[in-house]
Amino acid sequence: MHRRIITAACALALATVSLAACAPDETAEAPVPQEPAPLVIGTLPTEDMLPLWVAEERGVFAELGLDSVEIVTFQAAQERDIALVAGEIDAFMGDIIAAAQLEAAGTPVTIATVMLGSTPAEGRFGIVSAPESGYNDLAALAGVPIGTSMNTIQEYVVDGLMRQAGVDAADVVKEDVAKVPVRFDLLMQGQLRAAALPEPLLTLAEAQGATLLADDTTGENISQTILGFSDVYLAESGGVEAMVALLAAWDAGVEIVNEDPDVWRDLLVEQARLPEPVRDTYVINVYPKAQIPTAEQVDAVLTWMSEKGILRNGVTYEDLVLLTP
Repeated sequence: MHRRIITAACALALATVSLAACAPDETAEAPVPQEPAPLVIGTLPTEDMLPLWVAEERGVFAELGLDSVEIVTFQAAQERDIALVAGEIDAFMGDIIAAAQLEAAGTPVTIATVMLGSTPAEGRFGIVSAPESGYNDLAALAGVPIGTSMNTIQEYVVDGLMRQAGVDAADVVKEDVAKVPVRFDLLMQGQLRAAALPEPLLTLAEAQGATLLADDTTGENISQTILGFSDVYLAESGGVEAMVALLAAWDAGVEIVNEDPDVWRDLLVEQARLPEPVRDTYVINVYPKAQIPTAEQVDAVLTWMSEKGILRNGVTYEDLVLLTP
């Protein structure tokens, strides 16, 4: 589905809501709103989804006309992407790299909002050294293998942090350990001397003796997680309306979480694998209201993917992002 068609459909959905809200009397004519289509969202067990889990628990979906929303948790990004290609899910929590790979492979998607990463402080990734390894800064890791997941947002963050630290790209060595829990275990056992970790395992590693060498909460804004939709789904009757309603649900969930984050610790333990040793001390994110990623954020990722040979088909910001008028 062409991006301009999605943009026009979304504009119509927003205009319909606006006209209905502003109609002065019952004689005013307004477009008949389309009911939101049933929606299945695929996610990984991460904190990025907290506002939508909260919206589900608080009944916000039903209040906004989303009568059929299912959130399905996958244990691996590859499983999530396969489900999207197969049409088993309609939307997904992921990142810009995943969206670009899907688009390039012939499954067009639309990035509807940033979930975490509108500012550097959100959605922390970092590089830590193993306990008692003796590495205290990123410069010391020149030539030292860093455990990460190759061709993913985590490798992108590693390259960005090492570049910020002034380490020559030729001296950045990586060891591919795709599964984050395995990578964490190898680090804590000393079988990896350094590793890139996302939250909450980054906080857990620090609590258990690993040394934080750098994270992406300062300096340039390196990583964003996003909510994406299948363009096939958006072309269906009620698809755009479901997306508009879900973004409203996201904003409502954000307000609830940000008002009192500590209330939702048990939900993070249940849904996002927040480890018990840090459940009471872990700093819960402040979440952003719905907003699309900037061209600068997306283009930086696309350039990195092209330079690494991950992205061979031309994909642009306009291909991926819903550009509302």
